[in-house]
Amino acid sequence: MPEWLRKMTRWLWLFLALTLFLSYGGVQLRASNEAHNKTVLTTIDYREFQRSANSANMDMDYVLERLQENGVNSVAVSEVTLRDLAYNGDIMVSSYGDFTSLSAAVSPETWEAAKRSIGSKYISPSNLVVVAREPAMTDFLKRRLTTRFLPNELITFQLGDNHYFIINAELGTIYVEPNPADKNKPVSKDLDARLGFDETLIDNLKNKGFDIILRPGNNMGSNIHYRAEYDRLVSDYGVSYVVFHGNDLYGAADNVDWVSEWVERNHLTIGIIEASNQLQYYKQAGLEEVMESAAYPINRVYSSTNDEFVTTVDERYYRWVRGVIDRGIRILYVSPFKDTTLTFSQNLDDTIDTIGRFHVTISDKGFIVGQPLNKMSNQMTSPFHRLMVSLSLLLAGTIYLLCLFRPRIQAAWLAAWLITAGLACVGLNNLLLADFSKVYALAGAILYPSLSSLILLIYLKGNRDKPYWQQLLVSLAIILGINGLGMYTAVTSMADIRYIMNVLLFSGVKLSFLTPLLLFLVNYVGVMVGFGNFKDKAVRFLLDKPNYLVLVLLVVGGAAGYYYIGRSGNAMVSVSGLELRLREILESIFLARPRFKELLIGYPALMIMIYWYKKYRQDLILLVLGLGVMMGSISMINSFCHVFTAVMVSVNRTLAGLLTGLLVGAGVLLAIKICELIFANFSIQRE
Repeated sequence: MPEWLRKMTRWLWLFLALTLFLSYGGVQLRASNEAHNKTVLTTIDYREFQRSANSANMDMDYVLERLQENGVNSVAVSEVTLRDLAYNGDIMVSSYGDFTSLSAAVSPETWEAAKRSIGSKYISPSNLVVVAREPAMTDFLKRRLTTRFLPNELITFQLGDNHYFIINAELGTIYVEPNPADKNKPVSKDLDARLGFDETLIDNLKNKGFDIILRPGNNMGSNIHYRAEYDRLVSDYGVSYVVFHGNDLYGAADNVDWVSEWVERNHLTIGIIEASNQLQYYKQAGLEEVMESAAYPINRVYSSTNDEFVTTVDERYYRWVRGVIDRGIRILYVSPFKDTTLTFSQNLDDTIDTIGRFHVTISDKGFIVGQPLNKMSNQMTSPFHRLMVSLSLLLAGTIYLLCLFRPRIQAAWLAAWLITAGLACVGLNNLLLADFSKVYALAGAILYPSLSSLILLIYLKGNRDKPYWQQLLVSLAIILGINGLGMYTAVTSMADIRYIMNVLLFSGVKLSFLTPLLLFLVNYVGVMVGFGNFKDKAVRFLLDKPNYLVLVLLVVGGAAGYYYIGRSGNAMVSVSGLELRLREILESIFLARPRFKELLIGYPALMIMIYWYKKYRQDLILLVLGLGVMMGSISMINSFCHVFTAVMVSVNRTLAGLLTGLLVGAGVLLAIKICELIFANFSIQRE
């Protein structure tokens, strides 16, 4: 590389630092939002707890007292349905077909009264007939049904003390949140209808000191007068959070505008439920439109129904803790455990005890329990910010190509490339006004590990006679420093609330895992072999007999590669019991456990690579163990691509990986030296 090009490369590094500094707004936006998002809110599903308490023959007031003692101060209340009232014995619900056959056979006068009220209207046999006797319940049904169904959708008549309501409209089943073992299965196969919220219940809960989370759902009738109830409830009971129930939000006339207006008018926070596969959120028709229209007043919810496949209480507890720390969950929505091998009362006891244990752990980890959630900024990154990120990638990519190929080019060609590519960046970000944030994050996740490995190879090749400790410190500085630029790029690219709340995902995970490994092979050829001599040297190497060191390296590299690929979004390598136990130990020590790819592969590979390369001077050592170092580097940046994880949590995880990785590497290096001494003594004795 000509001397002028070396100087130019230094200037490119300086300009790279400048563009990254000018893109600091994204980091600031994320840091500010995450600093305001330290509160964890635990709420319970009242309906599910009440039913479990009934099955356990326990007083619900006693259950609520125990929940409060264990730190629960919020209750999620769903709308009352016809089936709820029937379950409690307040009304009788049947299909119109059953009602017709039964009343015609047993109570002809009832059937005659029904025929007079129905007249010539067609009633589907599947439609529902509701019978109420108590005056208070009759009044409740009249108020709620007439604000949800139009006159042509509701037929009423009275016979003696019994009041009859025939709902002549399309209804559906009421769904619970899906769980992996029982996806989208309704609570009942019977049709049902929502009737709004039980204000007597809400009054009772408020008097006990609980905050209320509302769970409105889709009302199937065409009448929209019921909407006024929602504003009054929010005002009267100081409601701040809403988690929509069911599969859609559309309501009457398939219109979600009123939902957005209701959310904005009352400054509500929408809880979006994490999907069971931990990718994005549980899709509800209309939810995306409401979030966008209301400018994303959202926070993430973990529903414990996603735990149903877990076999132990401890694992449920650890899933909750990891959800808060690793995935940015701030609303824990709990239903009673449903372990079929235990009684209802034991399941309730386990659920309440686990909530208390969870609160203690989360408080110890620095989170706030028992306080309201803070609102976060819905600010988005600007075209200028995205331009700076794209220019930083252009400069880093140019540095990478210059260091790899060391071309003998004229200054005019380099200037032409930088000007042309820079204008393209301006056009993409400021003229097209397109948002390529995910593309930039992916480019950074690929580019910076590749650049760090290239600079590392160049350094080790030219400095293998330096002291071991000096090589190790400089190598760590190269890896952490350059990969730190990749971490920074991921954070500042995917900075707004849509990424924090996992509405938008980092794309290209497999590319970010595999492409840098392939580029490392290119780096090795460029630095250690040379592109011109690659073919001849490769053939010569394949024809040589491998020595024991080469065989050991290939075995170690193969094992590390299998573990890396098998644990990178695939199901090839399952998590062992020992690893689970080790995870628990690490989670109890650190805020977030370090990644095993860093502490078991990346740092030990670096320490062994420097030691063996200095001692045995075989370039193949850099190839095989360098791939292990790359796996650790990729894992570092990948931690910051999990955007729903707070930046400081990822920083803590990276530092924990550095500390534990160096300790593991030192242990492995000591074991290698002991084995070398034993082998040397054995060889001397044989001679």
